[in-house]
Amino acid sequence: MKKSLEYMVFACILLFLFVGKDILCSYLSKKDFNLEKSIVLDTEYQNLKREYEDLLKTNDLDLPFLKEGIVSKVIVHDPYMFFEEMTILKGKKQGIKEQDVIVNELGYVGRVKTVLENSSQIELLTSSNTILSVKVENSYGILKKEGEKLVIGDITSKEEIQKNAIVYTSSFTNIPGEIPVGKVTEILSNTLEQKIIVEPFVDFNNLNYVFIRKSVSYE
Repeated sequence: MKKSLEYMVFACILLFLFVGKDILCSYLSKKDFNLEKSIVLDTEYQNLKREYEDLLKTNDLDLPFLKEGIVSKVIVHDPYMFFEEMTILKGKKQGIKEQDVIVNELGYVGRVKTVLENSSQIELLTSSNTILSVKVENSYGILKKEGEKLVIGDITSKEEIQKNAIVYTSSFTNIPGEIPVGKVTEILSNTLEQKIIVEPFVDFNNLNYVFIRKSVSYE
């Protein structure tokens, strides 16, 4: 009788452990799922919050180079072409044309390269194909990508340029002038020419919304 009672108690313990294990696993699994879901939702919220703040900045800042244009969301920023190009959610139907200028609240972003019906591909300032006429202090030159750096060459003046001087777009091409591009971080000089290293103002790692301006027509 005693052994039978012991067997019954042992069986009840095993049953409890078996059923309890499933309940515990189910509870922990649900808890992990809820935690993961909470993390995802929080990340999405933070992303949307940042995009909303960027949109407000782009619309509200009273900067001359943000006038007369439209706002667009960045929809594709390919990691394999990250510093070459990106895609925005505006195209032919919204009046976008090739060579239109892309800026944000910090300055020059790039130019429209290809236009589709409702999207456009942008060639960024940091692209290896960049050739941009710029002004720094009282001198003018051509900004290009050399290796990993943005460099101004073909400078028209022998005037000494100061470190941290602001670089702007010139008004010598169909790109509107006086758009901030970056600042001078290094000056390389020899007897033949002067070259200037530029650090862009725009943070190309965080582009959510941009502003499209029409290129200047001289026709």
